[in-house]
Amino acid sequence: MGLIAILLLCVFYLGLIIIIYEYYMLFSSKDEYTKQELKGVITGIPDHWMPLLSQFRLFPIYALTSLIVGILIPLLSYNWFFQSSIFSILLFIILPQVRRSYEPMKVTITDSIWDTIAAALSEYHEIMIVFFSIGTVASLTYCWIANRELSFLWFFVNAIIICVIIFFTLVSIDKENNKDNR
Repeated sequence: MGLIAILLLCVFYLGLIIIIYEYYMLFSSKDEYTKQELKGVITGIPDHWMPLLSQFRLFPIYALTSLIVGILIPLLSYNWFFQSSIFSILLFIILPQVRRSYEPMKVTITDSIWDTIAAALSEYHEIMIVFFSIGTVASLTYCWIANRELSFLWFFVNAIIICVIIFFTLVSIDKENNKDNR
């Protein structure tokens, strides 16, 4: 039952943040809106995000792996360090740096496992950040509601930080996609 609750929380948070992002993009693009534009944002989400995600070949593997790791870290420990947004913040800071440092020296064919890992982190870092953070915030919510392990203030501050990280990562994904389409 707990797994179903956590997965539903993952879907809820992902949907909520994508809807907020789409409305943000609409509100920042114009000054006046028609009623149809305001209602059409939610129906246009699959048309906007599915082609973007199809650019990533192994998207489901990295998304699922990141989601599972993000769910498990807060659930396996009762320590405040593991039940916080620290890992999401670290991924948000470190993975783009890995990409920037790896891109100039990218090797096309190699037998080294480290080059394979660096290439995967470079290509899928945004997907990993989003789904790891979604898993973490869903797991924190579950720990706060079901297990009563966290205080509300600790949960709320960490959930806001993680949601902001997810939002800015979605901005980065969309910005890269718009840059590639030009």
